[in-house]
Amino acid sequence: MKQHDPKVEAEHLESRELLPIGEVSLLTGVNAVTLRAWQRRFGLVIPARTPKGHRLYTPENIQQIHEINAWLAKGVAISKVKPLLISSARATEDDHTALQEGDLWHEQITGLNGALFELDQQKLHQIFDEALGLYPFQLVKQKLLLAWMAQLPALLEPRLDAELLLAWLESELASRIGGRASFAGQASLAQIGLVCLPSVQGPKTAEQQSGYSSMSHSGINNSSITNRLYSLVLRLELAELRVSVINLGVLDITSLGLINNRLKVDALLLLPEANHPLSKIFELQSLLEQMQETCYLIGPFAPTLTALSAFMAPDLAEWVNQVSAAKEQHRKQQRKQKNAAEAQQGGQADER
Repeated sequence: MKQHDPKVEAEHLESRELLPIGEVSLLTGVNAVTLRAWQRRFGLVIPARTPKGHRLYTPENIQQIHEINAWLAKGVAISKVKPLLISSARATEDDHTALQEGDLWHEQITGLNGALFELDQQKLHQIFDEALGLYPFQLVKQKLLLAWMAQLPALLEPRLDAELLLAWLESELASRIGGRASFAGQASLAQIGLVCLPSVQGPKTAEQQSGYSSMSHSGINNSSITNRLYSLVLRLELAELRVSVINLGVLDITSLGLINNRLKVDALLLLPEANHPLSKIFELQSLLEQMQETCYLIGPFAPTLTALSAFMAPDLAEWVNQVSAAKEQHRKQQRKQKNAAEAQQGGQADER
């Protein structure tokens, strides 16, 4: 049997392009906790180790992560992925991925509905823990969170306890957002202000005034429910991206203008509700053009404001990377200027 030689192995590792787990997470979109869970529970993506035990990922590891992400995007459960990474198994398993996708996410959405309507805290967090611990956040966002929350407005709107259920869900998810926003001791990469822009209702019809309109029993409209739910997903995503959030709640256009040049953030994210009349859209456009803060429209109703297409939010992950890189470059420039100034002062002292 070949003897294990740590010195030879260390020299071999140093000669290759190896990345620590934090860089791999940024590169692949799979957070460090999930990568460790894949290795520990399913024997997937086994990294090299430094003499002190730190994980170092090879190009082959990174390629395997991309392959796993591709299978997960097709709906394959993480527990079923390992055989698919062996080329001989792919032909027999590929035909079943569509069925697996329906089973995987539909079951969890059904479980979330049950947890919500029963106010079952333990069940709600168990489902979230399982999903967020084993799958990349963007996949959980698209396949579970947004899919679930797209169904909820229609389920909640007729219910007398809709406001109670929404308040409970917001409270439970806010606790998760707070925990993830701690960034495990790491500094935030960016800071944003989050604002919800309410819809502007026109004059009420006689039917609405009499109370026999299509308004829900709960007294909250579908647009408001949709935006409140989306804001929770957005804040979870921002926490995942290590972005700190100043949640400013609901502000009308006039109040939004009072923020101008007063809030020290990298951007303002604005979540408009539906039903903004054309006059209000033009008013908002004029205000956004005057704002000193960078402003982006985001959310399910943002695309309806076609006149404001120039203010639509970019991909958040890419934006965070750009902001973070710009800040790091600025810090390097400041350090360089500081070192140059100190060197100049030292030279002048020597001359004296």
